[in-house]
Amino acid sequence: MYKKKWIAYVMIIPMLVFLSVFLLYPFWVNIKNSFYKFESMLDKNPVFIGLDNYKTMFTDKVFLGSFINTLILIGLVLIFQVGIALILALLVNSITKFSSFFKVTFFMPIVVSATALGLMFNLFYDYNYGMFNQILLIIGREKIFWKDPQNLNRLFTLIVSPVIWQYIGFYFVIFLTGLSGLSKEILDAAEIDGCSGLQKVRYIQIPMIKNITRIVIVLGITGTLKVFDLPYIISPNGYPNGKTHFLGTYMYDKAFNSVDIGYAAGFAVFIVIAGILFSFISNMIFRQDHDL
Repeated sequence: MYKKKWIAYVMIIPMLVFLSVFLLYPFWVNIKNSFYKFESMLDKNPVFIGLDNYKTMFTDKVFLGSFINTLILIGLVLIFQVGIALILALLVNSITKFSSFFKVTFFMPIVVSATALGLMFNLFYDYNYGMFNQILLIIGREKIFWKDPQNLNRLFTLIVSPVIWQYIGFYFVIFLTGLSGLSKEILDAAEIDGCSGLQKVRYIQIPMIKNITRIVIVLGITGTLKVFDLPYIISPNGYPNGKTHFLGTYMYDKAFNSVDIGYAAGFAVFIVIAGILFSFISNMIFRQDHDL
């Protein structure tokens, strides 16, 4: 089989065709559309406007706000989502009893669709019957209008909290897989040398999963750049007045609500370029160590 290379080509060609038809060609069309002005989705004769869509992008206050919101979310994802996932993985990796229970429990939010999670959190935030206000009534406090447009900090927190919570389990599994693959001989030798649990984590386990951490960070950044479903369900159309838009939600708003296809296409190109740039930076910071 290894001598007959045509077998490998037979296996690879269908995948290349699939990627070309459903990924490369649409992306090329998207780049092309970003240089045109469309009057409608069915406009077959768009007007070529060059780089005007990109120029407009960087003078659009809502776009700049959505970009800042996305950058803030990236920071929160790296600190809380990745950080909590790493801590949970270290804790579960150190126990034997109930480890399977914790693995299933932490991974469960990934199984539930983002739409269902968004609707669930909307019910939590409901003024009359929401769980949060019911808890406040039980402890003797007054109800709160959680989605008060005057309190943007709280509204932003309500949006990003479920986004961060949903994918903790996904990165937890990745970290746990990396930790379970570490050499037990090295960890046992560290215990014999007198290393405490925290010292093993700091000087052995975390350095040895540096490559895994790099992958998780890249996934976290690229996933955050295109986040859409949960924020859009909790705060449709960037409520209020586009102030809670992210890059993904604002791109959708321009494409389907404003029907500005060319401008939305420019958004998509920008998101791809930003993803490549941020991934390159993270790869430079966490350079791959082939010895680990």
